[in-house]
Amino acid sequence: MKRLKSALGLEATIMRHPVKLQNIRIVPWKRTRPMCLGPQNAHRFSCTQTEVFNSFHNTACSAETARYNHLKAGTEEPSTAGAVMGSTVANNIIQPKNHAEMIKEYFDISRSTAYRIIEKDDRLKSCDVHILARNLNTLQENNVDTAEVRNHMALLCRCPLTMEHDIAVMKEVGLKNLTAEHFAGSKKFFKRSVALFKRWGMLPEHYDPVEALVPLGIPDEVLNNVNFFNDINNLTLEQLHWNMSRVYLSWRLDCSNEEVNKLHQTYSLTKKSMTLQQKVLDQLIHEWNISMSKIHQNAYLLKCSPVNIALIDSKVRNIAGIDVKEYASWTPRILTIPYHHLLRVSQILSTLPISAAAVKALPRICTLHPDTLSERINHLREDSEFSALQSHPRMLHLLFYHKKIISRLDLLQQVKKSNVVPSLNKVSGPRRVFSKYMKVGDLRQNKKDVITYLSQDFGVTPATIRKCLHLHCWGPQTTLTNVQRNLSVLKEVGFTIDQLMAGLDVVLYPPDVVQDQLNQLPQRPQVQPFSRFKSEVNVLQHLLYFIEKNTTKSSLASLG
Repeated sequence: MKRLKSALGLEATIMRHPVKLQNIRIVPWKRTRPMCLGPQNAHRFSCTQTEVFNSFHNTACSAETARYNHLKAGTEEPSTAGAVMGSTVANNIIQPKNHAEMIKEYFDISRSTAYRIIEKDDRLKSCDVHILARNLNTLQENNVDTAEVRNHMALLCRCPLTMEHDIAVMKEVGLKNLTAEHFAGSKKFFKRSVALFKRWGMLPEHYDPVEALVPLGIPDEVLNNVNFFNDINNLTLEQLHWNMSRVYLSWRLDCSNEEVNKLHQTYSLTKKSMTLQQKVLDQLIHEWNISMSKIHQNAYLLKCSPVNIALIDSKVRNIAGIDVKEYASWTPRILTIPYHHLLRVSQILSTLPISAAAVKALPRICTLHPDTLSERINHLREDSEFSALQSHPRMLHLLFYHKKIISRLDLLQQVKKSNVVPSLNKVSGPRRVFSKYMKVGDLRQNKKDVITYLSQDFGVTPATIRKCLHLHCWGPQTTLTNVQRNLSVLKEVGFTIDQLMAGLDVVLYPPDVVQDQLNQLPQRPQVQPFSRFKSEVNVLQHLLYFIEKNTTKSSLASLG
């Protein structure tokens, strides 16, 4: 009798000789699953990666074929895992259910067993559902034994991009008999020497790394000039693969080894799969219209995941109303962001009244984590000025440079010993602009934000607003919040746009003073009969006269 372990880690007894059927005890709940996954299971999850790894199995797969397979896989099987992939929040009450469904499907176990696995592993319980799905896909498509994965559950919580590259690099080098244990200890694995892998039988004795470069399509004239060290046995696996990557990158990027070394010093390109880089370059050039010169300037794109880029193309149609490919032409860095994060960021930005010009001025806003972006917006909504600044052209700078702006405001308060209110342009601008404000900032008023708000409210140009406002009316009491409150009160009373534009200086005074003089205006003998006088265009000029007559600058400063 031979004892084996099934995919669930349960012991099963297999008889060497045939037995009678009546002696076999049938266990109704036990499931059977073939150890080798066939093509019918290649697209189990909606976040499929099969087309990326076709080249690992010596299968020709063009960029167009990969694109077709990806779209087909995304529409054929709307399984439970597809619903899991659509989830936007991992740490919520339905998280164990989502995790359990994927664990159940991958290990082919019951739901109760999946729940027990998750409850025993805190890391797995807190792992993001998208990370879990991507890692399950990678392991499944590389035919990793599920029984071995059960012994190394930490694999399911690793960074999906690191998992993809590590497995791809090991296969590119030509290692054989790879197991989940090798993938789990990849950090130490890459530090082992080539001689040790030959001793373990994972590499042939007469191993030639040039043969591993042939499937990448490198011309023979380039391969014939490749000069590796005479003795590669002393090289570590990481060093060996980097020597191979330099050959591929210098040929594909059409640059010298010195330029490749500079890119490596900047972006750390070691342990990055050449096959995945080949897929990424084909996608960037043929599908995203990103030139090779731009890839040179943004070499971090070589570290992207082709699966994530394909998902961004198919699922993230636009960001804040802007086509995703046009957005990528402004900042290719969005291709390094997980697609589900971009979906959440786009949804958050669509709730704000921002223009396409504001997004174009700071496209890196999408590189913020969705939770960070939501937290900063909620924090700013506690400030009364945020409602007036939502449509400000530089409002996104307030979100992106949130920590820098807070530190600058604290510094101003300590140095100036007063509650100064700089404009958003100055507090979020370059260092030289802010340094100049530090010297003379308290002598200047925050005019730009007020003018911008009024111009947007009235639908006129900022130049028109500047003509209607006079310098002597500005003071310490003139803040964006006070202007907003005054404008709201005057509109509620019933003053028209023409009347407001004729006496726009009124909104620059403290709200308490404006409200007090506005209540006394109907009893003033100079404006009688008030019912007829109220319809005149210059009625607010009289209100402004009484405000300036009955208040002094010192009282205004104290009120402000």
